[in-house]
Amino acid sequence: MASKAFFDPVVALRAAPLITSTCSLWFAWDQHFFLHLFNKPELRAKSNDLLPTFFRYFFPGGVTRVLALLSLTLSSSFATCFVNHDSHWANGSLRWYTAGIALTASHLAFVPAVAPKIQAIIEDSSKGQSTNDLDGWLKIHTLRSLTVDLAAWACFVVATVRNLQVS
Repeated sequence: MASKAFFDPVVALRAAPLITSTCSLWFAWDQHFFLHLFNKPELRAKSNDLLPTFFRYFFPGGVTRVLALLSLTLSSSFATCFVNHDSHWANGSLRWYTAGIALTASHLAFVPAVAPKIQAIIEDSSKGQSTNDLDGWLKIHTLRSLTVDLAAWACFVVATVRNLQVS
């Protein structure tokens, strides 16, 4: 059995939501960085031809990563809240984990706004103007990333720091 001096699984569990939400935020930033390049003025004409095919390959892997990270964040947060519940209550971290859980789940509230734009890109509904659909998706993606994703991450930072200060 591993020594708690070297590796404490409870400390790892308490940090897991911060780690996974950091990965989610990083992936969101990467998506924005790589996808906004398609909408550069000098690339838009070529991008309109390329985007539907690109998104057919890109989207399944992207959505899998997003859902996996959200699932890991939510499950590790719930587990953290149930392990040593009393200490989370005493150090004030429970409310921060709870807020982080709510904000992480709120990421999915944006699905009705982004799904039609993604579908329009994949199906080329705009008939050669997929960059316009990508513009719409990027606006929602940026709003979601800078609100619920960043706020969830900040909540997990506070929760983790509060926990580590008393550990």
